[in-house]
Amino acid sequence: MSHATPDTAVDVVLDESALLALGAGNILASRILHQSAATDAWNVHVALGALADADRARDGVAGHIAMLDQIIFHPLDLAAVLAASGQPHTLGWSHTRHVAQPGPERPEGARVVTTTPKDWDGAGVRILDITP
Repeated sequence: MSHATPDTAVDVVLDESALLALGAGNILASRILHQSAATDAWNVHVALGALADADRARDGVAGHIAMLDQIIFHPLDLAAVLAASGQPHTLGWSHTRHVAQPGPERPEGARVVTTTPKDWDGAGVRILDITP
């Protein structure tokens, strides 16, 4: 699958709550996935730390999400672990925040898709609230 250039695409990263919402049939999460599969307008990212947390909360979520070929998975690397060091949050939250930060591939960063926007207060990331 080809991805849009950073100038034209909307990059989003699903946090643990969004992954759980997707697994539970949240219509907004489903629309984001549909748009990413149907067009080059959306790039959907998942931090594997958040996917592990979501699967721990609801067994089987990781297997379901892993079958979606339009998702860009981000492995837990040393930079992500170091970014989590000293954080009062879960590794999944910290990994999601790390993926959402601006970088060479995503100069504007990515919006965190969440059903728990208050969890992201003060995190320095833009959010996309998909609370029903």
